[in-house]
Amino acid sequence: MTTFPAVKIYGLKMNGIRFRSLDGLRGSMAVLVLYSHLIGSYFGWRPDRPLAGATLCVLFFFMLSGFVLSASHSKNEGFSYLLIRFARLWPLHFMTTISMLCIYIYNKRNGFYYSSEEVFTLDTVLKNILFLHGMILYKFKLLNEPSWSISLEFWCSLLIPYVFLKARLKIKLLLIPLLLFISYLCYPLKPPSNVLMAAICMLMGNVAYSVKDSSFIRSLSTSALFKPLACLCVIYCTAGIWTGFRGINAYLCLLSFIPLLFLDLTAEEFFVKRFFCSGIILFLGSVSFPLYLFHESVIVSGIVPKKLAFPLYSLSVLVISLAISYVYNEKIGNPLYRKLKTLISRKKSDV
Repeated sequence: MTTFPAVKIYGLKMNGIRFRSLDGLRGSMAVLVLYSHLIGSYFGWRPDRPLAGATLCVLFFFMLSGFVLSASHSKNEGFSYLLIRFARLWPLHFMTTISMLCIYIYNKRNGFYYSSEEVFTLDTVLKNILFLHGMILYKFKLLNEPSWSISLEFWCSLLIPYVFLKARLKIKLLLIPLLLFISYLCYPLKPPSNVLMAAICMLMGNVAYSVKDSSFIRSLSTSALFKPLACLCVIYCTAGIWTGFRGINAYLCLLSFIPLLFLDLTAEEFFVKRFFCSGIILFLGSVSFPLYLFHESVIVSGIVPKKLAFPLYSLSVLVISLAISYVYNEKIGNPLYRKLKTLISRKKSDV
């Protein structure tokens, strides 16, 4: 495997299989979300702008989480699972939320951009910090815009061991089309960014993991049919992200992402798998979580002036965001998570 210089590649290893393609998919989509926000903030948030459908990337994140969490956790973990998920998500969420609050305070005092007066109220700050977005009846202003998905990620991921891993596969297979149909009836324009859709996407990822070792999936993923199918799925999902599919096409994008969850079962020489497992793409995957949450701070801070031409402006924001994300992972995120996870496991064994 080609590795990015001086960078460790972190991938999930389970039962002898390293799901490197999923890391690559996650990293690629984090960059697409970043560029969607760059284009919107630089050129304006027109509905026909490039990458107008980047919300699909976040729904794909939920599907990836459903798959990966089903692989790395069991249905008998109990309360420790909640603590481990909190330890994984909250420290970075807290840091980036406070970072955005400090940036908004600075910007307001110096006549620069801030989203709303509401972001300075204690009530709003606490709701942001406590994973309440999407979980209460009324909306509130987000300090860090990308963090809307983190509260949904936290609460819906609790369904993995407590519900999904315990439910029968046949029931889950029946639930997915039913819930998608209900969602389409309620939200025909596009899949909503709410707790129901996050749960559906995680359920889809969970089911994909549940069937990955079946003879049908094993034979399909190694057949001549799967390679053109995977290529078509990549093209269709990319088109949806780029143009912002509406209606049934947006929902079909979710279904089109499912075969990509099985990329790691394909032959090593398959060029789509080789791309997502290449060194630089895996590096993006290893920093995708902080990259997703930190890039808004870099954009809003104005550390890179918008008077630059867009190619230079966007590249500068990307490089700075990647540098911050890498340093956070190496010096804070990964060491802190390992320590907290060890502490939680130790407390569990003492009970």
